Amino acid sequence: MRHPRVGRSDLLGGSQAGLSLRIISGILILGLLYLASSVFVPLAFALFTIALVAPTRAALCRRMPSPLASIVTLLLTAAGAAVFLFLAGWGFGLIAQWIIANAGRFQRLFSLETEGLHPQGAIVLRMFLDNINASWLLRAVQEIALRINSMLGLAFLTIIFVALGLFELDEAPGRVEKLLGARNGRRWVLGARQVAGKLRRYMVIRTVASVLTGVTVWLFAMYAGLELATAWGGLAFLLNYIPFLGPLVATVFPALFAFVQYESLQASLAVLFVLNFIQVIYGCYLEPRLAGSAFSLSPLMVMAAVFFWGLVWGIPGTFIGVPMLIAMMTAFDTSSTATGGQDMKPIDRS
Repeated sequence: MRHPRVGRSDLLGGSQAGLSLRIISGILILGLLYLASSVFVPLAFALFTIALVAPTRAALCRRMPSPLASIVTLLLTAAGAAVFLFLAGWGFGLIAQWIIANAGRFQRLFSLETEGLHPQGAIVLRMFLDNINASWLLRAVQEIALRINSMLGLAFLTIIFVALGLFELDEAPGRVEKLLGARNGRRWVLGARQVAGKLRRYMVIRTVASVLTGVTVWLFAMYAGLELATAWGGLAFLLNYIPFLGPLVATVFPALFAFVQYESLQASLAVLFVLNFIQVIYGCYLEPRLAGSAFSLSPLMVMAAVFFWGLVWGIPGTFIGVPMLIAMMTAFDTSSTATGGQDMKPIDRS
């Protein structure tokens, strides 16, 4: 029986149809992630948190029953989240109060700097002042503070998901194997463990760099006599968890405040230079040395992940973007290795 010949145009048409279906599926998934962000964001944070605290729960399980270990782990997780949110709200609250108290002084100083510039420079600075002024800064800080307050609901829902996950953590591998089959289930469980290990290492490295950055910024602010030195150190520590965008905010805001405090543009630029130097030392030198080749993430990929998930999920997306990138790349490597291992099996010619 002769089979009908498949033409080249049919193959091209099939590949184009498959590509179109993938693009449509991707758009639908992104739309679902955006529209249902109130569910997917806490779910993503819960999975990320469970991956981080699983070793703590395992260590506690060796000393107490599993339900009690899960409860203790959950309480420690909730306390850590509360500390982060309190630090963010406290720091930005102090900044907002400082802007309100010095708004007129801020605007007057910028006007004085404009008068001493070349006419072309004065035009450029006036265009800057039309958009970036004390009122704009106050609105920006208040908007961030409101976003932080709105994250309380996110944190509450995340804790609920974390609680459900912790109590089901022991049975999860068996359920995955039952659902997907023994072979595929073991492969997915192994991949999940690899993802969790990389996420823990990433957070350890990021935390070490954040602590060093926060302490260094605080010491420099104390040495330079900057007001709100403790707030600048705390925010530098907190914002360092958000690549690119976090360090930018942590350097620009203190420089603007130094301009108002010292009434000198040169002093403001000096503060901006020193703070950026601190960020470069820890972000571009220390972190890559600590990470080594464990992640193999290019700066372009990291920046794309931060901006993409920030666009989809807002401020929480900028924080979770890089962990999601690490998880997806690890899962892809694991599946590629498994597929490659299957393809490399010898062919039975008997």
